[in-house]
Amino acid sequence: MNHNIMKSVNVMNFVRQCEPRSEEVDKILFETTKKQLALVNERKVPNTFLLQYDALCDDRFVKLFKEEATALTETGLWYEIVEPLTSACGMKYESEFGWKWDWHIKPGFPMAYPPEARDLLIDEAMRKYKEVFGKYPEVIGSWLIDTRTACRLVDKYGVKCLCICRDQTNTDAYSLVGGYFNGAYYPSRKNIFTPAQTPENTLGVPVFRLLGPDPIHNYDGKKFISKEAENASCVMWTLEPVWFAGLDAGFESVLLDDFFGSETLNFAYAQIGQENSFGDHDIMTPLKRQIETLQQRDDVRFEKMTETAVNFGERFSGATPATVTAGLKNWDKEDLQSVYYQCKNYVANLFRDGERVFLRAFYLFDENVPEHYLEKTCDTFYALYENLPLVDTVVWSEGIRENIGLTLDRDGGAFSYENLSDTSVKVSWNGKYVVFTEAGIKTAGISEMTYDLMNKEAEIKAEAHRVQYSYKGTRYGLVTNGSVTYENNTMIIKGTDIHLIPERQ
Repeated sequence: MNHNIMKSVNVMNFVRQCEPRSEEVDKILFETTKKQLALVNERKVPNTFLLQYDALCDDRFVKLFKEEATALTETGLWYEIVEPLTSACGMKYESEFGWKWDWHIKPGFPMAYPPEARDLLIDEAMRKYKEVFGKYPEVIGSWLIDTRTACRLVDKYGVKCLCICRDQTNTDAYSLVGGYFNGAYYPSRKNIFTPAQTPENTLGVPVFRLLGPDPIHNYDGKKFISKEAENASCVMWTLEPVWFAGLDAGFESVLLDDFFGSETLNFAYAQIGQENSFGDHDIMTPLKRQIETLQQRDDVRFEKMTETAVNFGERFSGATPATVTAGLKNWDKEDLQSVYYQCKNYVANLFRDGERVFLRAFYLFDENVPEHYLEKTCDTFYALYENLPLVDTVVWSEGIRENIGLTLDRDGGAFSYENLSDTSVKVSWNGKYVVFTEAGIKTAGISEMTYDLMNKEAEIKAEAHRVQYSYKGTRYGLVTNGSVTYENNTMIIKGTDIHLIPERQ
């Protein structure tokens, strides 16, 4: 068992030059970036700034980084599609609002363009970056990067790492559901959102998940928030300093301990920082506090994103590691605990709400299932990136809090946590436990599981000791040692020490 856990934090801020949401946009964007750079210079931490195409075209931003950035700062490309970029490629920027930057998928992200046009757009963005800085960037980030563009960045330009948004549902103009929850993974060449299972199908560079998502509240939004905290809540339960969660020192302390405490496995990670678009808020105070708090920990290493990517590659040799993000203490008053286990095969979230213990999320990864927009254009203002749901309490459930998910126990208690190996962990309560391995989930003391499933898009059948799924053209299964019944949208699994093994077909 490996006791030497790699604990990395990336201070990554990204830089836009055009932004329609502020009347003083020019002043705010530049002054915010200047303050962010001054902060990392003051604190002397390795850091990353990603510049959007429009910022690369503005001499103020270019001069700032060439004259005031130290050797501790690396620059890269923030890749959202903006009007200056499409104009340079002879394309029309079809913003419904007449903006030069638009957060909707159409026209703000590459999957909204035909595959051949995506190549032209990323080639121009990379050309411009090299024109400005004399070399191609090694790190590329965006809320969403389509798989075709990701493959081109690795194969043609040799980038070392990518970063995308954390999971979210119906936020902005896109949903990311059932991904590798936090940290980094090696994606499939067919789907940037899916970890690869084999060397021949992997893209070969890590994808980092951004924003530092709360393992208790990120998945369900307000579903498990107390009434007292609800008025201050939002959909952004992350370390972002502009939102309530990142602004609150108490929340921040709990969340940083979630990421870097003892309940971790192999690799612990957080990205902190903020886009310059929110410069009309006080983002510098909480960002400075986060940096100072992490600098006080001797087990956490500040790194440039490419440095983390190189160290990750040396440590994990091109194969996605099993990792854990555990929220064993809730910053809110509700009695909640959450453990995310993720590996190259699946992600699962064991959750405790008072005395009820249940799987809140359970998704199978299959490297052969392509991204929805791999060969076709996303022609809507909204996009969906997802993996194969086995248990889902957001998209597949309309139930109330007390019944959602796959219930394991209604007489549960506080979790205790133990690493059993480099690939397996044990979560125990009241003499019962769950063991997560790369192959699947095993339990002890659990003789019945129930799941009230309200889905509209999947065909689900009970077949003796397995559950058969068919979802958007893909067949897959859940194998168990128990007996399975499925009637009237209710799945019941009965047996002794039930195990759950996801199965690709």
